[in-house]
Amino acid sequence: MQFTLCIPTMERYDKFLSKSLPLYIDNPLINEIIITDENGNDINKIINSNINRDKLKLYKNKNRLGPFLNKLSACKYALNEWIVLIDSDNFADFNYFNNAYEYIKTLENTKYTIISPSFAKPEFNFKHLQNKTINKFNLREIVNFDNTYRGSYSSLHILMNTGNYILNKSLINDLDISKEINNIQYSSACDVIYMNTLFFEQFNLNFHVLSNLEYYHAIHDDSIYKKTNIYFRKFNNSIYNRFRLLTKL
Repeated sequence: MQFTLCIPTMERYDKFLSKSLPLYIDNPLINEIIITDENGNDINKIINSNINRDKLKLYKNKNRLGPFLNKLSACKYALNEWIVLIDSDNFADFNYFNNAYEYIKTLENTKYTIISPSFAKPEFNFKHLQNKTINKFNLREIVNFDNTYRGSYSSLHILMNTGNYILNKSLINDLDISKEINNIQYSSACDVIYMNTLFFEQFNLNFHVLSNLEYYHAIHDDSIYKKTNIYFRKFNNSIYNRFRLLTKL
């Protein structure tokens, strides 16, 4: 088994991808790297670099899609069963892939599955939820457990909007967004919890929080979340409330 690494991007080559791409290319557990670029600038820089492009599949979006649809677009190009979806300003090392690989081998039912990190270094610590498998049947119990850790750890709701995880492609293949088209344009600051909410609503999702799965999560002023959160707070709150409704089923 090998992974498809999907990286949606825009203007991230100089500071991030120029450093992370060579390491991903050298990773033997990755045999396909898909990059979907909103404006083509990162792709042009990759093409004009000396990076080995044997594993790379580069796509420039015809129109700017925004974070939600750009991620979905990247994942749809994947040929492998298992997709690692990593933001272009973050980085997962070989151990991340290897630990996920070893864990997936132990699973019996994998069709609608996400393998999530328990630590997005250095800020987002979800280790109180490690080794838990979250689904729509135990979500209320997980929320009640999570509430006892507030103030010391990052919450379940933050975990659900962090992403940078491994997902089975069946989730992408079967996801129906036909009723969401008018909403997606407002989702740039809550795109991950929005997508996870759809997964929980539409499938019997098993969301595994893996104890030894960690990656580096960059925090910077140029992040899409920081740039857009203030403009779409009403919509963001509606998505968080929609996720909370799942805990009351």
